[in-house]
Amino acid sequence: MSSATIGVDGSGRAPTRRYNAIAIGLHWAIALLIYAQLGLGWYMNEVLPDHSAAQDSVEAIHISLGLTTLMFIAARITVRLIVPPPALPSGLQTWEVWLSHASKLAFYLLMLALPLSGWALVSAGHDPIPFWGASAPKLPVTLLTGPAGKGLRHTLKHVHVFVLIWILVVTFALHVMGALKHQFDGHPVLWRMVPFLKARP
Repeated sequence: MSSATIGVDGSGRAPTRRYNAIAIGLHWAIALLIYAQLGLGWYMNEVLPDHSAAQDSVEAIHISLGLTTLMFIAARITVRLIVPPPALPSGLQTWEVWLSHASKLAFYLLMLALPLSGWALVSAGHDPIPFWGASAPKLPVTLLTGPAGKGLRHTLKHVHVFVLIWILVVTFALHVMGALKHQFDGHPVLWRMVPFLKARP
């Protein structure tokens, strides 16, 4: 096998292992939570009146879901570190392997950055942080508190609401397009994460 391609074990055989059940469950749970968060964020900021009771109620759900998503992401990273993912299909070009790893790393960093930045923002406020009827602990973000932190809070909010979300959307699109490309170019990968799909010989 040439140095420009990546194989499973040097034999050219296709991989036969899918992700474990916990990784699959966390993957789809996180995907649904992210979809919900994007929808709630748009509805909260673009549809509901600012500083209204309805916006406050949706924001409480948004914050609770964000912290829940963060816990799921932490669990997903832990599982990935304990149980290595299945090997990539054989025959991929070096750039495809690099792009696959880079997009996944970016995805994980973004999935951590979004809820953490949101948590930091609400930690800088005076109100308790809602978490499904209870109160979540606040992060020690002294740089964001008080009049001195107003500019930094504004910048972080802009990054959280506009920059990180759009980078996540683009990264997600690349992730999906890459999976679909491999699925139909002779290097199927969807079966590794979709329980009802079978591996192709």
